[in-house]
Parts: sequence; C-alpha cells; structure tokens
Amino acid sequence: MRELLWVGIAILLLYGAWQLLRALAAGRRRAQESLRPARREAPAEEGGEDGEDDEEGFDYAPVARPLPPPAATGIPPAAPAPPTAAASAPAGPDAFQLELELQRMRREVAGLRAALEVQQGEIGGLHESVRLLREQLESAAATPAGAPQYTEALVFARRGLPAELIAERCDISVAEAELVRSLAARGEDAQR
Repeated sequence: MRELLWVGIAILLLYGAWQLLRALAAGRRRAQESLRPARREAPAEEGGEDGEDDEEGFDYAPVARPLPPPAATGIPPAAPAPPTAAASAPAGPDAFQLELELQRMRREVAGLRAALEVQQGEIGGLHESVRLLREQLESAAATPAGAPQYTEALVFARRGLPAELIAERCDISVAEAELVRSLAARGEDAQR
C-alpha cells in the first residue's frame, strides 16, 4: 500500500513539473511574440481550408481607426482636451506595458510619500522627546541631589563659616560639618 502511495505521489510530482515547464515555455513564446512587430493577417474563412479555425495568425488587439472630421458628422467641434498621460504615451505594442509601469511607479511614489510623512512625524516626536529630556537634565543639574541639611551645610561651607557654626545651624555633628567643609574646598579647587 505504501509503495502505491509513493508511486502516486511521484506521478503527481512529474505531472506538476511537466505542467510547469509547459507554462514557462508558453510564457516565453508570448514574451517573444510581444517583442516582434504585430502582423495583420486576413482572417481565414470559417472552417479554413481544412475545416478547422486558424487562430495562430489572428491578432486579438483592436485596430484604432481615425475619427471622421467633425464637419462630416454634423457635431460641432469641442474644445481640445488637455494632454493626459495616456495621450502622451507612445502608440504601439509596448504602450500598455508602459502604462502599467507608470501606474505601478505612481503607486510606489504615493507609498513612499506616505512613509516619508510617517517618518517625519516620528522624527518630530523624537526631537520633542530629546528637548524634554534635555530640559529635565538641565533642571536636575541645577538642583543638587542629597539631603537638604547637607545641601544647606555645603552652602554655608562655601561661604566660609566655621564647622561648629555649620553643625549648629544644620543640626548635624561637628565631624559631618568638617567633612562638608573639606568637600566644598575640594570642589572649589577642582573648579579652578
């Protein structure tokens, strides 16, 4: 039973490969035919010579015929239409392909413009975030971190008050006041 199943799968794979090759060959033939100049052959009579329809030389593309002049039809002439992309496209076998390519390019440009607008909005948001972070950093740098009694002690030490007076005003020990004075002296030396 398994062998039959494997044989069936192999046959299906071969059939699929054969159909794929046929489709690729047909696509190549169509591409080569589209590159050749279009030929117009007179349609064969019904049934043809052998009683079969001859479709190989038949061109399915419509033939453009010039319009009769407006005076011959009795219709007053209209104002000329503004030129469009279709009017400026060259007539010929590649006109349809060129029009498709033009439409595809327009869609791509529209998509790229939309993506650009999104990116510009994101960049604007990032600039705003950076500005806010910079303001927060500047405000954090302006206010010294630490306990308020030590901040006040540091201010008194920078003014040159003695350690005993700093300890008394800030409610800290004299040893802590001495330490704050030495830190303030080092900070002044570093700034010079």
